[in-house]
Amino acid sequence: MDKTSIRSNLGIIAAVGAIWGLTEFSFGLGLQKCAALYTGAILTGLSFFWISFIWSVTRKILPVLILVGIVVLFKMLDALLLPVAWNHGSILNPIWAFLTITLGFILLSNLLKKQFSARLMNRVIVGAGAAIVATALFPLAKFTTGNPACLYAATNIPLAIYTAPAAIILSMITVPLGYRVALWYNREFQGESPDKPAAILSRLWSPAVVVCCLLIITLARIL
Repeated sequence: MDKTSIRSNLGIIAAVGAIWGLTEFSFGLGLQKCAALYTGAILTGLSFFWISFIWSVTRKILPVLILVGIVVLFKMLDALLLPVAWNHGSILNPIWAFLTITLGFILLSNLLKKQFSARLMNRVIVGAGAAIVATALFPLAKFTTGNPACLYAATNIPLAIYTAPAAIILSMITVPLGYRVALWYNREFQGESPDKPAAILSRLWSPAVVVCCLLIITLARIL
């Protein structure tokens, strides 16, 4: 992806990253405890929506990596505001989850390549396969972050594995949904003249979303 293309999509990447970061915060994963039973599965499914959307808009890996980088920065901000150490499990384990989700999507989308946009079933397969990769890798958090993954009550089963079916089913929906929303976005907003009022407003809209998300998180933590 050339620099011009990155600049043209940077606004939507930043806005989606901020909304994703706010979503993670809203579900309470910044708290110093394990998530509720299906919280991780739901967030996994939602994560694939944001990634699928940006991938489908740009058809490049770099914007997806930028997107995930923004979400990681939001999580690190939460570490400053809680406050907890940067290497606390409530910070590093979600970041590890972001990486496993991204790896799963990149592997499956590259496996199908152009077939991703050819058929709905291909996008469903990408969602299912990527979720399987992500949930299978997440229990390795003990070795990658030094913080063990949460376990299902009174068992030695990692919560990510126990709730994997829910994450897989949700991802089979959210990956195709992200693609459909990207088609709408490209149709309605891509290719506009930079001098049009709508284009000018869109350039202002993205930083406004980022600032609002940052303010919500900051105020919620300090009040």
